[in-house]
Amino acid sequence: MSNPSSTLVRKLEAELASGFVGREEEARVAILALLTRQHAVFIGEPGTAKSALIRRLSQLVQCRFFYYLLSKYTVPDELIGAIDPVQYKSGRFVRNTKGKLPEAEIAFIDEVFKGSSETLNTLLNIMNERLFVDADGTVYHCPLWSLYGASNEVPTDSELAAFYDRFLLRHFVKRIDASKLEQAIIHNITMNSNPKPIATLQDIAKIYDEVTQYMIQHASAIAKVTSQLVIVLRQHGIFVSDRTATSPQHLPRLIATYSYVYNTDLRKAAIAVSKYVLPNEEALESYRKALDALVPVELREASEKLDKARDYAASGDLASAKRYAAEAIQAAQSMFGNPEKAQLFKDEIKEILEEAERLVQEITRIEESLKKFKKG
Repeated sequence: MSNPSSTLVRKLEAELASGFVGREEEARVAILALLTRQHAVFIGEPGTAKSALIRRLSQLVQCRFFYYLLSKYTVPDELIGAIDPVQYKSGRFVRNTKGKLPEAEIAFIDEVFKGSSETLNTLLNIMNERLFVDADGTVYHCPLWSLYGASNEVPTDSELAAFYDRFLLRHFVKRIDASKLEQAIIHNITMNSNPKPIATLQDIAKIYDEVTQYMIQHASAIAKVTSQLVIVLRQHGIFVSDRTATSPQHLPRLIATYSYVYNTDLRKAAIAVSKYVLPNEEALESYRKALDALVPVELREASEKLDKARDYAASGDLASAKRYAAEAIQAAQSMFGNPEKAQLFKDEIKEILEEAERLVQEITRIEESLKKFKKG
Protein backbone atom coordinates (compact mmCIF):
# COMPACT_ATOMS: atom_id res chain seq x y z
CA MET A 1 0.00 0.00 0.00
CA SER A 2 1.33 3.44 -0.91
CA ASN A 3 2.31 5.67 2.01
CA PRO A 4 1.48 9.39 1.87
CA SER A 5 5.09 10.24 1.04
CA SER A 6 5.08 7.84 -1.90
CA THR A 7 1.89 9.43 -3.21
CA LEU A 8 3.42 12.92 -2.96
CA VAL A 9 6.63 11.84 -4.71
CA ARG A 10 4.74 10.24 -7.58
CA LYS A 11 2.59 13.35 -7.94
CA LEU A 12 5.67 15.58 -7.91
CA GLU A 13 7.45 13.42 -10.47
CA ALA A 14 4.42 13.32 -12.76
CA GLU A 15 3.97 17.10 -12.56
CA LEU A 16 7.66 17.68 -13.25
CA ALA A 17 7.64 15.35 -16.27
CA SER A 18 4.40 16.86 -17.57
CA GLY A 19 6.26 20.04 -18.46
CA PHE A 20 8.15 18.20 -21.18
CA VAL A 21 7.78 15.46 -23.75
CA GLY A 22 9.98 12.40 -23.43
CA ARG A 23 11.76 13.50 -20.25
CA GLU A 24 10.21 11.09 -17.73
CA GLU A 25 13.50 9.50 -16.77
CA GLU A 26 15.24 12.85 -16.40
CA ALA A 27 12.42 13.91 -14.06
CA ARG A 28 12.95 10.79 -11.96
CA VAL A 29 16.70 11.42 -11.70
CA ALA A 30 16.06 15.01 -10.60
CA ILE A 31 13.57 13.85 -7.97
CA LEU A 32 15.93 11.16 -6.65
CA ALA A 33 18.71 13.73 -6.22
CA LEU A 34 16.32 15.96 -4.30
CA LEU A 35 15.04 13.16 -2.07
CA THR A 36 18.55 11.99 -1.18
CA ARG A 37 19.85 15.54 -0.76
CA GLN A 38 22.52 14.63 -3.27
CA HIS A 39 23.74 16.10 -6.54
CA ALA A 40 23.12 15.02 -10.13
CA VAL A 41 24.80 15.78 -13.44
CA PHE A 42 23.06 15.60 -16.81
CA ILE A 43 25.42 14.84 -19.67
CA GLY A 44 24.32 15.46 -23.24
CA GLU A 45 24.21 17.96 -26.05
CA PRO A 46 22.76 21.46 -25.51
CA GLY A 47 19.07 22.13 -25.96
CA THR A 48 17.73 19.04 -24.23
CA ALA A 49 15.74 20.90 -21.55
CA LYS A 50 18.18 20.21 -18.70
CA SER A 51 18.07 23.65 -17.07
CA ALA A 52 14.34 24.07 -17.74
CA LEU A 53 13.66 20.79 -15.93
CA ILE A 54 15.45 21.91 -12.77
CA ARG A 55 13.93 25.39 -12.86
CA ARG A 56 10.49 23.76 -13.02
CA LEU A 57 11.42 21.53 -10.08
CA SER A 58 12.35 24.58 -8.00
CA GLN A 59 8.92 26.07 -8.79
CA LEU A 60 7.12 22.88 -7.78
CA VAL A 61 8.82 22.75 -4.38
CA GLN A 62 8.78 26.52 -3.77
CA CYS A 63 12.48 27.04 -3.19
CA ARG A 64 15.18 29.55 -4.06
CA PHE A 65 16.85 28.75 -7.37
CA PHE A 66 20.26 29.74 -8.72
CA TYR A 67 21.51 29.30 -12.29
CA TYR A 68 24.92 30.00 -13.74
CA LEU A 69 26.86 29.11 -16.90
CA LEU A 70 30.51 28.44 -16.12
CA SER A 71 33.50 29.19 -18.33
CA LYS A 72 37.24 28.99 -17.76
CA TYR A 73 37.11 32.72 -16.96
CA THR A 74 34.47 32.41 -14.22
CA VAL A 75 35.74 33.58 -10.84
CA PRO A 76 34.23 32.46 -7.50
CA ASP A 77 32.77 35.92 -6.83
CA GLU A 78 30.36 35.40 -9.76
CA LEU A 79 28.87 32.46 -7.88
CA ILE A 80 29.09 33.55 -4.27
CA GLY A 81 28.70 37.32 -4.63
CA ALA A 82 31.11 40.23 -4.84
CA ILE A 83 32.72 42.17 -2.02
CA ASP A 84 30.89 45.44 -1.34
CA PRO A 85 33.40 48.09 -2.54
CA VAL A 86 31.97 50.88 -0.40
CA GLN A 87 32.17 48.77 2.75
CA TYR A 88 35.64 47.58 1.77
CA LYS A 89 36.90 51.15 1.52
CA SER A 90 35.61 51.65 5.06
CA GLY A 91 37.66 48.70 6.23
CA ARG A 92 34.79 46.22 6.36
CA PHE A 93 34.85 42.93 4.44
CA VAL A 94 31.20 42.44 3.43
CA ARG A 95 30.12 40.08 0.67
CA ASN A 96 26.80 40.58 -1.12
CA THR A 97 25.38 37.06 -1.41
CA LYS A 98 21.83 38.09 -2.30
CA GLY A 99 20.54 36.03 -5.21
CA LYS A 100 23.76 34.03 -5.35
CA LEU A 101 24.66 30.40 -4.69
CA PRO A 102 25.14 30.79 -0.89
CA GLU A 103 21.40 31.61 -0.58
CA ALA A 104 20.11 29.01 -3.07
CA GLU A 105 18.27 25.84 -2.10
CA ILE A 106 18.42 24.31 -5.59
CA ALA A 107 21.14 25.24 -8.06
CA PHE A 108 21.81 24.48 -11.70
CA ILE A 109 25.34 24.97 -13.02
CA ASP A 110 25.69 24.69 -16.77
CA GLU A 111 29.01 23.54 -18.30
CA VAL A 112 29.86 22.53 -14.78
CA PHE A 113 33.31 21.10 -15.59
CA LYS A 114 34.51 24.22 -17.43
CA GLY A 115 35.33 26.31 -14.37
CA SER A 116 38.78 27.16 -13.06
CA SER A 117 40.30 25.16 -10.20
CA GLU A 118 39.48 27.98 -7.77
CA THR A 119 35.86 28.11 -8.90
CA LEU A 120 35.41 24.32 -8.79
CA ASN A 121 36.98 24.15 -5.32
CA THR A 122 34.46 26.73 -4.12
CA LEU A 123 31.64 24.66 -5.63
CA LEU A 124 33.06 21.49 -4.10
CA ASN A 125 33.06 22.93 -0.58
CA ILE A 126 29.48 24.12 -0.91
CA MET A 127 28.35 20.77 -2.36
CA ASN A 128 30.14 18.73 0.31
CA GLU A 129 29.84 20.82 3.44
CA ARG A 130 27.06 23.29 2.55
CA LEU A 131 29.39 26.10 3.57
CA PHE A 132 32.35 28.15 2.43
CA VAL A 133 34.94 30.09 4.37
CA ASP A 134 35.67 33.57 3.08
CA ALA A 135 39.07 35.27 2.87
CA ASP A 136 38.48 37.05 6.20
CA GLY A 137 37.53 33.80 7.94
CA THR A 138 33.76 34.37 7.81
CA VAL A 139 31.90 31.06 7.54
CA TYR A 140 28.82 31.09 5.32
CA HIS A 141 26.36 28.26 5.95
CA CYS A 142 24.46 27.50 2.76
CA PRO A 143 20.90 26.13 2.62
CA LEU A 144 21.71 24.22 -0.60
CA TRP A 145 19.65 21.04 -0.89
CA SER A 146 20.77 19.73 -4.28
CA LEU A 147 23.04 21.00 -7.02
CA TYR A 148 22.46 19.92 -10.60
CA GLY A 149 25.16 20.16 -13.21
CA ALA A 150 25.11 19.90 -16.98
CA SER A 151 27.88 19.12 -19.42
CA ASN A 152 28.23 18.13 -23.04
CA GLU A 153 30.67 15.40 -22.09
CA VAL A 154 32.21 13.44 -19.24
CA PRO A 155 35.39 15.10 -17.95
CA THR A 156 38.59 13.31 -18.96
CA ASP A 157 41.02 15.43 -16.95
CA SER A 158 42.23 13.46 -13.94
CA GLU A 159 42.08 16.65 -11.84
CA LEU A 160 38.29 16.65 -12.31
CA ALA A 161 37.81 13.03 -11.19
CA ALA A 162 37.19 13.92 -7.53
CA PHE A 163 34.76 16.67 -8.50
CA TYR A 164 32.88 14.37 -10.89
CA ASP A 165 32.63 11.71 -8.17
CA ARG A 166 30.70 14.18 -5.99
CA PHE A 167 27.75 13.82 -8.36
CA LEU A 168 26.10 10.68 -7.05
CA LEU A 169 23.66 10.52 -9.97
CA ARG A 170 24.88 10.71 -13.58
CA HIS A 171 22.39 10.64 -16.41
CA PHE A 172 23.13 10.65 -20.13
CA VAL A 173 20.47 12.70 -21.88
CA LYS A 174 19.36 11.83 -25.41
CA ARG A 175 17.50 13.87 -28.00
CA ILE A 176 13.73 13.57 -28.13
CA ASP A 177 12.72 10.60 -30.25
CA ALA A 178 11.82 11.72 -33.80
CA SER A 179 8.36 10.21 -33.42
CA LYS A 180 7.66 12.64 -30.55
CA LEU A 181 8.87 15.87 -32.16
CA GLU A 182 5.46 17.01 -33.38
CA GLN A 183 3.94 16.27 -29.97
CA ALA A 184 6.78 18.22 -28.30
CA ILE A 185 6.22 21.29 -30.49
CA ILE A 186 2.50 21.40 -29.72
CA HIS A 187 3.19 20.80 -26.03
CA ASN A 188 5.75 23.59 -25.81
CA ILE A 189 3.42 26.06 -27.53
CA THR A 190 0.45 25.35 -25.27
CA MET A 191 1.91 24.39 -21.89
CA ASN A 192 1.77 26.49 -18.75
CA SER A 193 5.35 27.47 -17.88
CA ASN A 194 4.42 28.55 -14.34
CA PRO A 195 3.21 25.43 -12.54
CA LYS A 196 1.53 25.62 -9.17
CA PRO A 197 3.65 24.44 -6.23
CA ILE A 198 2.66 21.03 -4.89
CA ALA A 199 5.29 20.50 -2.18
CA THR A 200 7.85 22.30 -0.05
CA LEU A 201 11.38 21.51 1.02
CA GLN A 202 9.89 20.79 4.44
CA ASP A 203 7.90 17.98 2.81
CA ILE A 204 11.08 16.71 1.15
CA ALA A 205 12.94 16.90 4.48
CA LYS A 206 10.20 14.86 6.13
CA ILE A 207 10.58 12.14 3.49
CA TYR A 208 14.35 12.29 3.96
CA ASP A 209 13.89 11.63 7.68
CA GLU A 210 11.47 8.78 6.96
CA VAL A 211 14.02 7.17 4.67
CA THR A 212 16.65 7.53 7.40
CA GLN A 213 14.47 5.49 9.75
CA TYR A 214 13.79 3.01 6.96
CA MET A 215 17.55 2.62 6.48
CA ILE A 216 18.12 1.98 10.17
CA GLN A 217 15.36 -0.64 10.26
CA HIS A 218 16.68 -2.42 7.14
CA ALA A 219 20.42 -1.81 7.56
CA SER A 220 21.46 -5.43 7.02
CA ALA A 221 19.33 -5.91 3.91
CA ILE A 222 20.51 -2.59 2.44
CA ALA A 223 24.14 -3.51 3.12
CA LYS A 224 23.67 -6.86 1.42
CA VAL A 225 22.06 -5.63 -1.80
CA THR A 226 24.39 -2.62 -2.05
CA SER A 227 27.54 -4.70 -1.62
CA GLN A 228 26.29 -7.30 -4.12
CA LEU A 229 25.58 -4.57 -6.65
CA VAL A 230 28.97 -2.89 -6.21
CA ILE A 231 30.86 -6.19 -6.38
CA VAL A 232 29.14 -7.17 -9.63
CA LEU A 233 29.71 -3.73 -11.17
CA ARG A 234 33.39 -3.79 -10.21
CA GLN A 235 33.78 -7.33 -11.54
CA HIS A 236 32.65 -6.00 -14.90
CA GLY A 237 35.14 -3.15 -14.86
CA ILE A 238 32.75 -0.42 -13.76
CA PHE A 239 34.35 1.97 -11.27
CA VAL A 240 32.41 2.66 -8.09
CA SER A 241 34.30 4.55 -5.39
CA ASP A 242 34.31 3.39 -1.78
CA ARG A 243 32.58 6.64 -0.79
CA THR A 244 29.74 5.96 -3.22
CA ALA A 245 29.51 2.33 -2.14
CA THR A 246 29.65 2.68 1.63
CA SER A 247 28.59 6.16 2.71
CA PRO A 248 25.06 6.15 4.18
CA GLN A 249 24.47 9.38 2.26
CA HIS A 250 25.33 7.88 -1.12
CA LEU A 251 24.42 4.61 -2.85
CA PRO A 252 22.86 2.93 0.24
CA ARG A 253 20.56 5.94 0.71
CA LEU A 254 19.76 6.09 -3.01
CA ILE A 255 18.71 2.43 -2.97
CA ALA A 256 16.73 2.85 0.25
CA THR A 257 15.02 5.99 -1.06
CA TYR A 258 13.94 4.29 -4.27
CA SER A 259 12.68 1.27 -2.34
CA TYR A 260 10.76 3.42 0.14
CA VAL A 261 9.11 5.95 -2.16
CA TYR A 262 8.36 3.61 -5.06
CA ASN A 263 7.22 0.70 -2.87
CA THR A 264 9.57 -1.91 -4.24
CA ASP A 265 11.92 -4.42 -2.63
CA LEU A 266 15.54 -3.46 -2.08
CA ARG A 267 17.02 -5.75 -4.72
CA LYS A 268 14.77 -4.29 -7.43
CA ALA A 269 15.58 -0.80 -6.15
CA ALA A 270 19.32 -1.49 -6.40
CA ILE A 271 18.94 -2.64 -9.99
CA ALA A 272 16.73 0.35 -10.86
CA VAL A 273 19.23 2.96 -9.63
CA SER A 274 22.41 1.15 -10.67
CA LYS A 275 22.55 2.78 -14.11
CA TYR A 276 22.67 6.22 -12.50
CA VAL A 277 26.12 5.60 -10.98
CA LEU A 278 27.82 4.61 -14.26
CA PRO A 279 30.94 6.70 -14.95
CA ASN A 280 30.33 7.11 -18.69
CA GLU A 281 28.32 5.86 -21.66
CA GLU A 282 31.14 3.51 -22.64
CA ALA A 283 30.34 1.52 -19.50
CA LEU A 284 26.85 0.69 -20.79
CA GLU A 285 27.91 -2.53 -22.53
CA SER A 286 29.71 -3.75 -19.42
CA TYR A 287 26.68 -2.66 -17.42
CA ARG A 288 24.36 -4.82 -19.53
CA LYS A 289 26.59 -7.82 -18.83
CA ALA A 290 26.60 -6.94 -15.13
CA LEU A 291 22.80 -6.81 -15.19
CA ASP A 292 22.73 -10.38 -16.51
CA ALA A 293 24.55 -11.39 -13.34
CA LEU A 294 22.06 -9.47 -11.22
CA VAL A 295 18.86 -10.23 -13.13
CA PRO A 296 18.64 -12.94 -15.81
CA VAL A 297 17.80 -11.75 -19.31
CA GLU A 298 14.69 -13.97 -19.29
CA LEU A 299 13.34 -12.19 -16.23
CA ARG A 300 14.05 -8.76 -17.71
CA GLU A 301 12.32 -9.81 -20.92
CA ALA A 302 9.30 -11.08 -19.01
CA SER A 303 9.08 -7.84 -17.06
CA GLU A 304 9.36 -5.72 -20.23
CA LYS A 305 6.66 -7.80 -21.96
CA LEU A 306 4.37 -7.36 -18.95
CA ASP A 307 4.94 -3.59 -18.97
CA LYS A 308 3.94 -3.48 -22.65
CA ALA A 309 0.87 -5.57 -21.91
CA ARG A 310 -0.21 -3.08 -19.24
CA ASP A 311 0.36 -0.14 -21.60
CA TYR A 312 -1.70 -1.74 -24.39
CA ALA A 313 -4.47 -2.67 -21.96
CA ALA A 314 -4.59 0.92 -20.71
CA SER A 315 -4.87 2.22 -24.30
CA GLY A 316 -7.66 -0.23 -25.12
CA ASP A 317 -5.68 -2.46 -27.51
CA LEU A 318 -6.78 -5.70 -25.87
CA ALA A 319 -5.44 -8.01 -28.56
CA SER A 320 -1.89 -6.65 -28.24
CA ALA A 321 -2.16 -6.58 -24.45
CA LYS A 322 -3.19 -10.24 -24.39
CA ARG A 323 -0.38 -11.20 -26.75
CA TYR A 324 2.30 -9.46 -24.69
CA ALA A 325 0.91 -10.87 -21.43
CA ALA A 326 1.11 -14.38 -22.92
CA GLU A 327 4.70 -13.70 -24.02
CA ALA A 328 5.52 -12.49 -20.50
CA ILE A 329 4.20 -15.76 -19.09
CA GLN A 330 6.24 -17.73 -21.60
CA ALA A 331 9.45 -15.81 -20.81
CA ALA A 332 8.97 -16.23 -17.05
CA GLN A 333 8.19 -19.93 -17.35
CA SER A 334 11.33 -20.47 -19.43
CA MET A 335 13.34 -19.88 -16.27
CA PHE A 336 12.07 -23.14 -14.82
CA GLY A 337 14.51 -24.79 -17.23
CA ASN A 338 17.29 -23.59 -14.93
CA PRO A 339 16.41 -24.76 -11.37
CA GLU A 340 19.15 -22.60 -9.80
CA LYS A 341 17.85 -19.39 -11.41
CA ALA A 342 14.25 -20.38 -10.72
CA GLN A 343 14.98 -20.81 -7.02
CA LEU A 344 16.99 -17.59 -6.74
CA PHE A 345 14.31 -15.48 -8.45
CA LYS A 346 11.22 -17.42 -7.44
CA ASP A 347 9.46 -14.40 -5.92
CA GLU A 348 9.96 -12.29 -9.05
CA ILE A 349 8.82 -15.16 -11.31
CA LYS A 350 5.73 -15.71 -9.19
CA GLU A 351 4.87 -12.00 -9.23
CA ILE A 352 5.15 -11.75 -13.02
CA LEU A 353 3.17 -14.93 -13.63
CA GLU A 354 0.38 -13.92 -11.28
CA GLU A 355 0.09 -10.42 -12.77
CA ALA A 356 0.26 -11.62 -16.39
CA GLU A 357 -2.27 -14.39 -15.80
CA ARG A 358 -4.60 -11.96 -14.01
CA LEU A 359 -4.31 -9.58 -16.96
CA VAL A 360 -5.09 -12.36 -19.46
CA GLN A 361 -8.12 -13.41 -17.43
CA GLU A 362 -9.38 -9.83 -17.21
CA ILE A 363 -8.94 -9.30 -20.96
CA THR A 364 -10.71 -12.59 -21.70
CA ARG A 365 -13.59 -11.55 -19.47
CA ILE A 366 -13.88 -8.21 -21.28
CA GLU A 367 -13.75 -9.93 -24.68
CA GLU A 368 -16.54 -12.32 -23.69
CA SER A 369 -18.65 -9.41 -22.42
CA LEU A 370 -18.16 -7.60 -25.74
CA LYS A 371 -19.21 -10.70 -27.66
CA LYS A 372 -22.41 -10.97 -25.61
CA PHE A 373 -23.10 -7.27 -26.11
CA LYS A 374 -22.74 -7.59 -29.88
CA LYS A 375 -25.09 -10.58 -29.94
CA GLY A 376 -27.45 -8.35 -28.07
